[in-house]
Amino acid sequence: MCERETWRSGYPLTIADALLQSEAMQRACTTRNFREIFRLVNRRTGSSHAVIASAVGKMTSARVSDIIRGVRGIRGEQVIERVADGFGIPGKMLGLPPRPWEGPPEGTPEGDTTPSAEHEIMSLLNRRTLLKSGFAVTALRGASLEDIQRVTAALTDACRYFDGTMVEYFRSQLETAKCDDGRLGAQKTLPVVLGLLGVIEQQARDVKPVIRRELLSVGADGAEFAGWLYRDAHQPGIAVFWYDRAMEWAQEADDPAMQGYMLLKKSQMAYDDRDAVRMLTLAQAGQHQRWQLPTRVQAELLQQEALGCAMLGEPLTLIEQKLDTARELLTRAAKGEPSGLGAYFNEHTLLLRNAVSYTEAGKPGIAADLFGEIISAGTLSRRDTGFFNARRAAALALSGEPDEAAEVGTASAEVALAVQSERTMRVLGEVLQALSHWRGRPAVRKFGEALRAV
Repeated sequence: MCERETWRSGYPLTIADALLQSEAMQRACTTRNFREIFRLVNRRTGSSHAVIASAVGKMTSARVSDIIRGVRGIRGEQVIERVADGFGIPGKMLGLPPRPWEGPPEGTPEGDTTPSAEHEIMSLLNRRTLLKSGFAVTALRGASLEDIQRVTAALTDACRYFDGTMVEYFRSQLETAKCDDGRLGAQKTLPVVLGLLGVIEQQARDVKPVIRRELLSVGADGAEFAGWLYRDAHQPGIAVFWYDRAMEWAQEADDPAMQGYMLLKKSQMAYDDRDAVRMLTLAQAGQHQRWQLPTRVQAELLQQEALGCAMLGEPLTLIEQKLDTARELLTRAAKGEPSGLGAYFNEHTLLLRNAVSYTEAGKPGIAADLFGEIISAGTLSRRDTGFFNARRAAALALSGEPDEAAEVGTASAEVALAVQSERTMRVLGEVLQALSHWRGRPAVRKFGEALRAV
């Protein structure tokens, strides 16, 4: 019997170490893909839906079936905790604090019951309150003692202590997570973001109305970011859920700009699905003046409309006209508009998106040159460099440059592996298919081997 099973003596179900340590289970836990977690437990342990429901508690066999089929999901932190306890999944794998049944902290000598400095501090600051609220401990990385005290007080009595300062604290934590994303990738960023969103959803029930609206505005921003992370992990079903939640919270927060921004995000997701008509109409709907959008977002929407036109075979002159207008808008924004919604959309981002439009318009040579120009400037994050190198490889393949396409694709695959970007891998798979006519060339063979290794 393994040590974890010993700790869990008396629990009805404990999944084996082999399953827990499998790549599929670790990936599912990191991204909180409960459909996949339940499916793995069902298939690899032979546990029926009834056994799974009983292990998790407060759940029916029908709901387990719905979760496995993707009809229903799991969001509440308390339910997530029951899943961890029901299956024997260590808390850190799901972005939770250590579970009650877990053994002593790693590195503690056997029989040593002296609390660590961290446990002493957390005890003084009402650790139980943090755990009960579902607050992800990872979200407190680098927090000062004062910040931890303030968070604990706010979670203890939200109506009294959860004020505008706390809202700004959550906003700053979300911005830190966004900065981490480009460097670390979606799988390492998601647990922090989901932890923050879980607390926002729970605490919004108890705060004063004016704070609720402010908190839900931050929540909408975080939900949009979670949707993006799931897009990068190529889990579109969960991404749609978070995009819908972002729109709902933005509506309740009376945040028209975020509502218009979500139309842009949904348009971009429609591009992932190659749904050109929906992509175009969403981009056009987002340009309505009712949304009161910053100029940068207006420029991005117009660029997105141009991309939709390219996919639908509109004349190149019309596409370039829209791209030029988008660039004019962006220039105007750069001169006097403060940073905020859409602040990431700059000259380099526009040119990268323009390159995608040229690819769709049947001008891959122009696209490849644009991609190369921006990537060589060295301003992109590690993850984005890998992704747009994949796009560049696709353009080179369409231009009849198999060796260069393969070399760029190989470099992109290395980054995709490091940051676990399924979105990049999907594009690289398309590149390899486009290079099938040149599969005998050494560079193409090397690219194929690199992709299979990933």
